[in-house]
Amino acid sequence: MKRVNMLVITILVAVALILGMLLLYIPKEETKYSVKIGNVPAITYAPTYIAISLFMDDVGINATYIAFPSGTKAREALITGDIDFASLSTVHVPIARLKDRPLKIVLSLHSREIFSLMVRSELKDTVKDVKDLRGLKLGFSAPGAGSWAFAVYFLKKAGLEPEKDVEMVAVGELSTMYSALKAGKVDAAVTWDPLTTQLLESGEAYALIDLYDPEQHARLLGGEEAMSQVLVTRDDVIAKNPELVERIVKAHKMALEFIKREDARKVAEVLQPYFKGMDIALLEKVVNRIKEAIREDGSLSESAYYVDLAPLIETGALERSVSFEEAVDWSFAGRRP
Repeated sequence: MKRVNMLVITILVAVALILGMLLLYIPKEETKYSVKIGNVPAITYAPTYIAISLFMDDVGINATYIAFPSGTKAREALITGDIDFASLSTVHVPIARLKDRPLKIVLSLHSREIFSLMVRSELKDTVKDVKDLRGLKLGFSAPGAGSWAFAVYFLKKAGLEPEKDVEMVAVGELSTMYSALKAGKVDAAVTWDPLTTQLLESGEAYALIDLYDPEQHARLLGGEEAMSQVLVTRDDVIAKNPELVERIVKAHKMALEFIKREDARKVAEVLQPYFKGMDIALLEKVVNRIKEAIREDGSLSESAYYVDLAPLIETGALERSVSFEEAVDWSFAGRRP
């Protein structure tokens, strides 16, 4: 009997040891965070869409995407805490900080300014320069949005005063902007992709200004690179949970590498659910257009930041400059001159 008892005890001890070893070597489940990320639909925010579709789970994030009709709406939702991160035009951060709203840039998504000044094709014989928009209607998404800021800039560079010389019309998101142009409710609009490429391909509008043209970009903005599209969060998110920010940035870096590495069709296929109804061939053309303006590492360039701000300050679209150090936290993505 003693021998049986000893055998049972030996077996139980052995099982306990094995279970203990297994518990030591089974990887612990990674902490999962749930976050809300938003933006105004634009393919120049492709890294965010791809990060959500392909890479958030890899870094332990459950991400919910929310689309907004304008960058202004997305910015306000971020400020109020309705979302945790947003892909925004850079101008939103200094606008917020000048109002004591502590937003911070943590990653660069795009290194060229995205806007184009598109005019209805029916006006091609009469509107050949920005100054020819005098007396006409110019559309943008919403007051305070990036398209509004650059509408002001384009007009003032041509010697025109918004509202006085040109009627400014807020038309909302890209779908309603397209409808407004097509119906003649506006004569021109400050657009971004995918609408810009769609209009160029269909012939429904032509570009007076296209900042994707390197020569125009350098001439109008004073530099070949501009920190135009960025990943933004709040100061309190960074302070309370830097690990969360690090994971979100990591997923976006993986997305940036994916966009640069993969062919345009594969990237377009991942993006298509976010742009329902858009022909995949057109989407592929847009991806090819944005590839050259994307850096794989998402690093934050001080000079590119000021290139983006300078024209807005010059025209009064932005009250005054906000320093790179105040607007940017480069600890997650790195800093460049």
